[in-house]
Amino acid sequence: MASRNAVLVANSFVARLFEWTSLQQPWVEIQDWWHAEARMHPGDLERAPPGHSLAGRSGLAPRSDARQRERAEFARDVAEGLQLALANDPWHTLEVFASNPFLGELLEHLSPEVRKSLRASHPLDLTALTASAIEERWRQTFRLG
Repeated sequence: MASRNAVLVANSFVARLFEWTSLQQPWVEIQDWWHAEARMHPGDLERAPPGHSLAGRSGLAPRSDARQRERAEFARDVAEGLQLALANDPWHTLEVFASNPFLGELLEHLSPEVRKSLRASHPLDLTALTASAIEERWRQTFRLG
């Protein structure tokens, strides 16, 4: 029986999970995630009304950037989705291609089980490519072992 392998390509707006069992078979996209808020204007993401700032008050944490909060939220969502996908239909290895700084956020939120299957991570955004172009790029450049 061939082992299942997974490849995730992601940025702070979209994540696509592919699987492959044989180098002779094309990759199959098995799941995707979309985060529409990542495309919004930062002012539209603010939770506090304009003029309500905590700046200058001692003892309080600095305001976090709205895009940073949205990126972290999406990273958590994708990490939870990967955990669920691994539990439902396990893969042997996972390889992640994601833009910076989303890659760091995502890796930070991965469960121990998903981390255990992680073979490699690359700070590269391939989300705009077609599935066949991603696969071809991987075959030419990143195929390990």
